[in-house]
Amino acid sequence: MVSVMNKKPAAGARPIAPAERTAGRRRDEVSERDKAAFDPEGFGRLEPSQQAVLLDWIRAVLVPAKTAFRRTSYGMKHDFARDRDGFYVYSGMFEGAMLAAGYQPVNADELYWRFRVRPSHLLGRWEQHELGRYGRGWLVRDRWREVGYAVLQPTQGQRILTHRRECEREGRPQILVLRSKYTAKITLDLAPAGCRFTPEAAKAVLALFAEFAPKGRNCLIINEQLAVIRSVPGHRAKEVAAVLVSIAKGCSMQTSSGQAAQVGEPA
Repeated sequence: MVSVMNKKPAAGARPIAPAERTAGRRRDEVSERDKAAFDPEGFGRLEPSQQAVLLDWIRAVLVPAKTAFRRTSYGMKHDFARDRDGFYVYSGMFEGAMLAAGYQPVNADELYWRFRVRPSHLLGRWEQHELGRYGRGWLVRDRWREVGYAVLQPTQGQRILTHRRECEREGRPQILVLRSKYTAKITLDLAPAGCRFTPEAAKAVLALFAEFAPKGRNCLIINEQLAVIRSVPGHRAKEVAAVLVSIAKGCSMQTSSGQAAQVGEPA
């Protein structure tokens, strides 16, 4: 009979919980050979640059919670290794990073520690399909600041509101893709960045929208700061959002240069 320890999960399935793998083993039962792998002080033996990457990832993907997260340090460290900037670490190193990030274990005697945390970003159905990771509990960094737009579901009302506040706090244009099963609604709002559409930018937006709505239906520039297209094929939503990011950057740069010119004008 194949033991649970040797079973491999199917592709895309959530890994078998370490609690099942370890069958109730405790930390004090670890052999001398394996103790280093479970030592939280191992985090301090990483290079400073590696420590910074790991801590940044933890702070990006986890937030405090009242209850213990069902995944342990074993599963979370593998999510980190899958990240674009990630690398393999021992469980003890990951646990040491969690301590450095301010999280205490539920039970320090357990072989793999659990923490009172939850994912900061839940994968949408399309993300699960793209990444091949199905179900809840995966830890994936939301890289919207890097790409300049957020992809959310219309039902994620609180996350939509939080994204708006983040854009306002950071002075960024809000480019929001609300993704449904087959289509997406995309909004470009320049108000959080304090800029307006230039005539060239408005023409570029209308030209982009015309590709998906030749008769002008389901898309419009509402005012000098807000534009919406209500129906874009889901597989092209990110492409459209990326173009809007470029347009928004042009508006921000022109506003900044205009303000600089005003400051430099003689009294």
